[in-house]
Amino acid sequence: MSVSIMEALQNADYNLWNNDFPLARQLAARQLHNAVMLLEKGYDLEDEVESLLEQYGAVENVPEKED
Repeated sequence: MSVSIMEALQNADYNLWNNDFPLARQLAARQLHNAVMLLEKGYDLEDEVESLLEQYGAVENVPEKED
């Protein structure tokens, strides 16, 4: 099940505010990082995070979105 960038942001927000576990906070930080990087690269809130990560391996490898 792939989540959109918006859902990744919502998950990160939930994990940051509702969990005291270090692993949950690390997950939230990764979710937040991925979402922000994709938004900075021109992707929309509806674009799916996992499909891009599967295709490019890491958010840093995802190219800028073309119009």
